[in-house]
Amino acid sequence: MWSAQIERFSRDHRVIVLDARGVGQSGPIRGWRRVRDQITHDIAQLLNHLGEERATICGVSFGGVIAQHFAACYPGRVERLAVIDSYSDTRPTSLGKALWLASVYAGSISNLMPPAALSRIMRDQYRRWPHAADYLSKAVTRLRPLDALKSRWAINLVNYPPALNAATYPILGVVGEDSWPRSIAFMEELQRAVPCTHLIRVADSNDPTPLCQPEAFNAILTEFLNDQR
Repeated sequence: MWSAQIERFSRDHRVIVLDARGVGQSGPIRGWRRVRDQITHDIAQLLNHLGEERATICGVSFGGVIAQHFAACYPGRVERLAVIDSYSDTRPTSLGKALWLASVYAGSISNLMPPAALSRIMRDQYRRWPHAADYLSKAVTRLRPLDALKSRWAINLVNYPPALNAATYPILGVVGEDSWPRSIAFMEELQRAVPCTHLIRVADSNDPTPLCQPEAFNAILTEFLNDQR
């Protein structure tokens, strides 16, 4: 999924891309509790193994929640934080958020659908972005259904603005303008709750923006990494 970013940024940065637990070639998620803690600990251990004390942490959607959780748990190890097409506070503090959360729990069962059905849904949902449609329609056929369900439940009911407001590192937010309205609202809420967040909306893009609009996203991330303010 990050191939365009690996190609671009490995020219002048060390790029570390990992499969989280339950994804790709990594091992399964163990249990149903403290999944975010497990994954962020894995990231810290990986950085230790590679000899990197600090890094720019970039995550999209599910990865955006994990990136924020890592920043909350290991603030001293974050050089910069990029949160893409994600959210920071999903507590049911309003009727809209409560309804969204209920729909997420109800819809998470879709992770158990037959792979062929999920593939058709992805192709239809992303038909405006052929590259993303091609990748995602294949990726969902490789999902581990139970791990996918655990992952989806693990990133609910989060609240990261208090930790992010104590941050001493720059924060970038990116959201596709064609994402679900609630997704855009979440990213705008992050900017309001954490005023140091620089939020950029990308035209003609859906979640995940790095896959739907790779060139635009690469330009945004390049500017963020080079900004010395």
